[in-house]
Formats: sequence, C-alpha cells, structure tokens
Amino acid sequence: MSAVPESVEFHLPFDASILMSLVAVGIIGLVSWLGTRRLSHVPRGAQNILEWILGMIYQFADDMIGPTAARYYPLFAMLFFFIVVSNLMGLIPGFFSSTSKLSTTVGLALIVFFSTHYFGIKEQGLWGYIKHWFGPVPIWLKPFMLIIELIGELARPLSLSFRLFGNILAKEILLGVLALLVIIFLPSGNLIQEILTLVPLILRPLIILLGILVSIIQAFVFMILAMVYIGGAVQAHEGH
Repeated sequence: MSAVPESVEFHLPFDASILMSLVAVGIIGLVSWLGTRRLSHVPRGAQNILEWILGMIYQFADDMIGPTAARYYPLFAMLFFFIVVSNLMGLIPGFFSSTSKLSTTVGLALIVFFSTHYFGIKEQGLWGYIKHWFGPVPIWLKPFMLIIELIGELARPLSLSFRLFGNILAKEILLGVLALLVIIFLPSGNLIQEILTLVPLILRPLIILLGILVSIIQAFVFMILAMVYIGGAVQAHEGH
C-alpha cells in the first residue's frame, strides 16, 4: 500500500499576480454584462454608472486629442477599468492588487508606450513621425534634440510603472501593518496593549477610505497620462 502524504502543497503554475489580473478582468466582464443586459433609453443602476464613467472618459479624450479621439476610446476605457478594479481588489480580505506588483505596472506602461508610437506612425507615417523628434531648432542642434526626445520617451514607461506601483504597494503595506498590529496586541493579555488595539481598529476604516480614493486617483492619473502621450504623438504634425 502506497503511503499517503500528510500534507499536499498547492502551487500555482504562474505568478499569483496573473491570477489577480484574471479575477479583475472577470469582475469587469461581470459588471459590463450587468450594465448592458437590459439597455434602456433612461439608464438605471449599473447601466447608469457605466454610462457616466464612460462619458467622463470620452470627454477627457475629446478634450485632449480632438476629433480623432474616438479611435482610442477602447484603450483608455480598458486602462481605467482594469487599473481601478485591480487597485480596489487589494482592499478585499484574501485578495491583493496585481498593480502592487511591478511586473503588472510595467506591462501596462509598455502597452501605453507601444500604442503611442504605433498610433503616431499610423497617423503621420514613419518619416513624418520621426521628424517631430528633431524639433523646430537649428540643424546643428537637431542631434541633441533627438537624444533629449529619446531619453524622454524611455522615461515615460518608467515613470508610469513606478508611480502606480509605488502608490498601490504603499497602500497594501499600510493595511497589512494595521492588521498585524491587531494580531500582535489583541491576544497579549496586557491591558495597555489591548487598549492599543483600538488604534489600528479605528485607523483601518480610515485607511480603507483613503485606499479607495488613492485607487481611483491613480487609475485616473494613469489614463490621463496615456491620453497626453497618445495625443501628443498623433497631433505632433499640427503643432500641439
């Protein structure tokens, strides 16, 4: 008779942040289905919320990019919804934000980076797009201008990924520390330490509210910067 192992360890065949990302996608799909399954001319419930959020995204895109902004609506909506849902998942016990992992934020930043250049080349042609990197400067300054532009372009995905990663990771660490303090102080048997337990218990709801605010703001900032980068790329020939 073969021996039965006392314990069986379960290992995911991929990083847990990928699982959290898939859960976020599933939540977005569910909310989208709830908001569109019974469409009406007078929106109610989930449809009303979705239309309000999408209307806000579209308005910002129109203001920053102009008449061609509708081409990029799906990208901006995808970025906002994925980031905000992923950020908020870290507030749910047993879950964490995939955006607190640098691999996720770098992936999102690279989507914006390559999309910016793809759309810029598509709108202006390869040579027309490259020419705006040299800028309206004397010919002897153009090589230096190109170097400065290249450094700026490479800095964009770094700033996008580290800004989102740093803010969400800080939120996750703060919530974890508060939970740890409760675990440490509560069963201590010491009256003073048990009283101190009230501090993280009181602070936790406030930190959760702050976490909700940070989650929404960071998703909004990421989306706005994506609009700025893509708008600059597709409008360069117009002097914007």
